[in-house]
Amino acid sequence: MKLSSNHKVKQQRRVVLLALYLLKNHCGRPNPDKHMVLRFIRSQHLMHIPVDDELPRSTGDKVWENDLAWKREDLKESGLVRKPAHGIWQITEHGERDVEAWAARVEAFTRTKPDWKADLSAHLQAGAESDDDFHPEYYITEETVNWGLKIVARSLNQPAQTVPN
Repeated sequence: MKLSSNHKVKQQRRVVLLALYLLKNHCGRPNPDKHMVLRFIRSQHLMHIPVDDELPRSTGDKVWENDLAWKREDLKESGLVRKPAHGIWQITEHGERDVEAWAARVEAFTRTKPDWKADLSAHLQAGAESDDDFHPEYYITEETVNWGLKIVARSLNQPAQTVPN
């Protein structure tokens, strides 16, 4: 079963915002370029990338990379991200507050479902009920949820992850 386009778009937007938040607040990179953001998403396993999304588009970018670039544009139009220079992706204060509100929803979700990891796995089953923010079939991963919990706990001050160049 594939997620409806609306679910997929919400999750892709969430992953881009989360990556920008973490790059700024955890890694000290407030002005990453597109390639740094995409490498960070992959290296931190912030999203599950379906095999078909690894295929190249006519632009030369992989499907998932191209999709996220378009989601960044959507986020820019919503005032959550800005583009201060060509190729630079930057989260706004509004975007940071959005990530923090999402992290609070993640924390509430995991608190009400102590076995949330198993619950997320169960959502992989065809026909499973889901919440747009948490359904893992396409993109949301355990690592994504764990970062949300760290944001709420204000534990981002752990040693910074290596950011791939």
